Amino acid sequence: MIDKSLREHYAFKILLACIAIKIGTGAVTHVCMGNFVAPITAEFGCEVSELTMFTSFNAIAMALLYTTAAKILTTRRIGLVMGFASLVEMTGVAMMSSFKSVFVFRFAGALIGGANAFTGLIAIPLIINMWFRKKTGTILGLVIAIGNAATVLYNLLSAQLITSFGWRNAYLILAGMGLLLTVPAIFLFVKSPQEAGCLPYGAEDVEPTLDAPETSGSEWGLTKKEAFRLPMLYVAWAACIFISYGSAVAGYVTPFTTMELGQTINFGARVGVAMSLGGILGSVIVGRINDRFGVKAGFTWGAVTTTAGYAMMFLTYGTPMLAYVAAFVLGLGNCMYMVQCPLLARSVVGNKYYSEIWAVMMVANSLIGGGLYSSVGLFYDRLGSYQGAFVMGAGLYIAAAFISFAAIRMSKRHRTRTGAENA
Repeated sequence: MIDKSLREHYAFKILLACIAIKIGTGAVTHVCMGNFVAPITAEFGCEVSELTMFTSFNAIAMALLYTTAAKILTTRRIGLVMGFASLVEMTGVAMMSSFKSVFVFRFAGALIGGANAFTGLIAIPLIINMWFRKKTGTILGLVIAIGNAATVLYNLLSAQLITSFGWRNAYLILAGMGLLLTVPAIFLFVKSPQEAGCLPYGAEDVEPTLDAPETSGSEWGLTKKEAFRLPMLYVAWAACIFISYGSAVAGYVTPFTTMELGQTINFGARVGVAMSLGGILGSVIVGRINDRFGVKAGFTWGAVTTTAGYAMMFLTYGTPMLAYVAAFVLGLGNCMYMVQCPLLARSVVGNKYYSEIWAVMMVANSLIGGGLYSSVGLFYDRLGSYQGAFVMGAGLYIAAAFISFAAIRMSKRHRTRTGAENA
């Protein structure tokens, strides 16, 4: 996966920096609410929904700054921007240790979310795309997989810290860990190829995939103005939105095991861990599939594994233990949003202006996927079962696969028609 040529290239330092982001500030910001909800609501005597508004403010601030982040990250010194944003994130986490009112958490959510726009879902694919002209999918999948693994471990760690030191001190400890693991690596290593004075890894010997030329990493690319005039962008965008909303369904697997199967909370938590482990492995697999076989194969993997996972959920009524296997299989495809969707966007619009276009797409992806998350719960509220949600989740992934195939065909035809392939 990581050969000698990569280890000797500056891109290897970029890979290490991306991993440092995921195991430091990235993991900390992912767990700064979950295990903290119970002790904070108990101390303040507030409702859970009042506190978890933190997440809504976080998501909205992040989405609104995606386009700004993409522009700044590609026009300013990327290491300084990401380093400063990481400092803001951990400052926000540390600040929460001193809050006396539940409403102030909303301000922290917006602060952390705004900074995360410069270090998370936009920044990681952007910098990997900036530095890797081959093995792009593999590297992105590896970084996402390590981030998922770190999040699982931090969930366990945060619970221990809260139990041992209290929730306020736990915030301070986690913020300190994020600062130490991430910020020095960003300031030391994160640079653009121009700042480092070298070409991206694989720029001289890129080999096209079966979906070439769209995944070949060439410097062809539609401008933002051109892209938003073409139907193929909106077709690809629809596929990403379907994946975004479909990913929300997987978040209800744990409530399914406790509410519908009648299992314990600990059982549900272990099922959640099984799905996370599947997501870790799936992130690496999806990345390698894209590099070796192309974007279509990646979407096929997601549709097959997700459908298989939800189908197995229907068998758990008689055999609850099967939920562990079903969740793991489901996790193998539930990494599509973070790995597959950016690769689809790049394959359709090209490499040159991809970051600007993907940033705009991410605004709708996040607002729709996050905004409609609670709607999945209506299946249980209205029908008394999550079965309908599982069918919908599989259907969305299957539909996304066929829609992505159409977008890729349209992109190929556009390049052929405009002569871009020979440019």
